[in-house]
Amino acid sequence: MEDIKVLAFDTGGTVLDWHAGLTAAFAAWGAAQGIERDWHALANEHRRRSLHRMINTVDPGFNIGDVHRDVLGELFDENGLGGSAEERQAIAERWHQLDAWPDFAAALRRLRRHHICVSFTILSLSLIVDVSRRNGIDWDAVIPCEMLRVYKPLPDAYRRAAALLAVGRARS
Repeated sequence: MEDIKVLAFDTGGTVLDWHAGLTAAFAAWGAAQGIERDWHALANEHRRRSLHRMINTVDPGFNIGDVHRDVLGELFDENGLGGSAEERQAIAERWHQLDAWPDFAAALRRLRRHHICVSFTILSLSLIVDVSRRNGIDWDAVIPCEMLRVYKPLPDAYRRAAALLAVGRARS
């Protein structure tokens, strides 16, 4: 059996605590407006719809940041929340300020001693750069589907990522 050389992390749901971060963003906005809702349910629906729009897409004219903003607007409209365009944008940008799970950065450092560790994600490159810097996460590489122009779980996304990493053939 060949040794494992590369570990690829599906960063959004595995490394980042998106639920707590998004729920906190909704709750903070709601508190400032004097509005109460089930922010946990809203965060879950936001994530569900966003993923639904991104997975299996090929060469889209948008990325996950665009989808996050659009879905947020729909959810705010459907729930009668109002909110200005600037307020909605500020909430959407909170994706770039998410916290990683507390033990991840240290675990990744240990894993990198023996493996190439990459973020392979439907999240945008700018989002991964921002949250990685914020959380002290040092990847060997970041491979966002937006750069591959094909999104997981389509097999071609995995093939393209593996080809970039020269997995399955000798590397120099």
